[in-house]
Amino acid sequence: MELLIKTVRGEVEALTDYDCTVRETAENEKSLDVTVTKTSRNDHSFDLVDNENIIICDGEEYVIKKINPVTANDTIKVTASAIYKPLIDLADNYVYSKSGKKKKMTIDDMVAIALEGSGYSYDISPEGLDATFELEDFGDGFSNDLLRDILDKYKAEYAFEGKKVVIAKELARDTDYQIRHKFNSRDEQAEIDTSTLKTYIRGFGKQNEKTKSYAVELEYTSPLAEIYGIKHAAPIRDDSYTEKNADELEIRLQEELTDTIELSLTLTYTELRHFGVQDIRKGDYVWCMIEPFGINKRIKVVGVERYSDPNKSPVYTFGKLKRDVKSIVKGFRKTEKRVSKLFDASGKLKGSSIGSGIRIGSDANFDDGYDPTTIPRYGPATAVSDGLMTSSDFQKLQSIVVGPDGKPQVDMASASKAGLMSAANFIKLSKISVSSSGANVDLNKLVTDLSALAARVSALESK
Repeated sequence: MELLIKTVRGEVEALTDYDCTVRETAENEKSLDVTVTKTSRNDHSFDLVDNENIIICDGEEYVIKKINPVTANDTIKVTASAIYKPLIDLADNYVYSKSGKKKKMTIDDMVAIALEGSGYSYDISPEGLDATFELEDFGDGFSNDLLRDILDKYKAEYAFEGKKVVIAKELARDTDYQIRHKFNSRDEQAEIDTSTLKTYIRGFGKQNEKTKSYAVELEYTSPLAEIYGIKHAAPIRDDSYTEKNADELEIRLQEELTDTIELSLTLTYTELRHFGVQDIRKGDYVWCMIEPFGINKRIKVVGVERYSDPNKSPVYTFGKLKRDVKSIVKGFRKTEKRVSKLFDASGKLKGSSIGSGIRIGSDANFDDGYDPTTIPRYGPATAVSDGLMTSSDFQKLQSIVVGPDGKPQVDMASASKAGLMSAANFIKLSKISVSSSGANVDLNKLVTDLSALAARVSALESK
C-alpha cells in the first residue's frame, strides 16, 4: 500500500513512515485513516498532510477532512482522516433544477438530474431497472442525496470508475474463493439482530372520500408471531391499490414486513497465495464455511478493511444472512415439546423427568412433589448447643486466641501450667543456672569434661 500526498495546488510527494487503514463499508462509504511520524525520510512531505489536500492510495484519491497532530518523544505524529474523493465531489455539488410537474420518470431521467453540474457521467445497466416512478419536482438537492434516493427506489447499487458513476441492480463478481474456519480465517464474529423485527402489518388501498372506506384493506401476520408475539410494522397506505390488484398489495405486505432475524459475519482473512486464494474485493461473492456458526453459504462481501502493515490480514464483513422463518418456528416447536415433558399439569417440575438418581442433601430423594423449601436451616452454634457446628467444636475454636497479626497466640508455660512446653519441662529448664556474663555453654563439652574429671578422681583415689 503506497501513499502519495497531493496539495490543492497540484504538488505531489511520496509519503513514508506511516500506518494506514482503508475502509469500505456496507453503506458504500469509503475512507482512509493514516498516522504519519515525522522523520528525516519524509521531511519533504510531512507538512503536506493537511486539510483538503489529497492522499493517493493505490491510484484512488481521498480528501483529508480531519487532522490531529501530537508530539511523540522528540518528534511529531499526525493522524489524518480522509474520504473517498468522488463521494466528496457529489456531496459538494448542489442541483438547483427540478423535474417539474408530476410525471413518470425512468432511472435515466432521475440520474441525469442528480449528477447535473457534478462533472460525473453515468452508465446504467438496464436489467431489472426498467420501472418508472411518478414524481413531481425531483431535484433541488445535493447530488449524493438525490443519487441515494434513486438507488433506494430501485434497490440498486453503484460504484465509481474514475469520473463515471456505474449503476446496476447488483455489482458483484462471482468467485470460487473459499473462506474456511481454521484454514484461512480467524477471529470470526457473528451478530444476530432483532432490533427491526416486526411480525404484523396492515395495508390500505384507495380511500373513498365520502365514506372514508378503503377499496381494499388487508393484513399479514408472520409465523414468527407465534414465538415473539405481535409486533406492529408501519402500515402501507397507497391509493394505487384497488379490488382489481389486491393480490399485489398482499405480496407487498409480505415483502415489506421485516419478519426475519438477520445474522452478520465479520472475520479476519489470512491470504494464502500459494493456494490461489487472494484478491477478495468488496462486492465479491465467496463461499464461507464457518462450522462453529453453522454457516456454509455463498455470501457477498459488503465491507473491507485493509492495512498498510503487511503482517495484518484484511478484515471482511459479509452481507446479512436471513435465518429461515420456517426453520426458526420448527426449532421453537421442537424445543417447546421437549420442555413440556418436564412439567406436570399444575406447572410443577416432574422429578421423574429429571431422574431418580438426583439427590438433595445426604438422604433426601428428589421425588414428585418434593418441596426444596423444607431443607433444614441451621443457626450458629454456641458453647451449649449445636448449630452449623457441634458445641464441642465451638468451644475448641473459642479457646483459640488470635493476635493483631492474625496469627494464633499461645500462653507461656510456668511451673504450674503448660504453655509452649509442659510444666515438667519448664521446671527442669528453670534449674539450669547461667552466669550473668551470658557466656555460651556447650553442654556436650561439659558432659565430656565431667567424664574426664570423674576418671581422674577415680585414678587418684585408687593410689
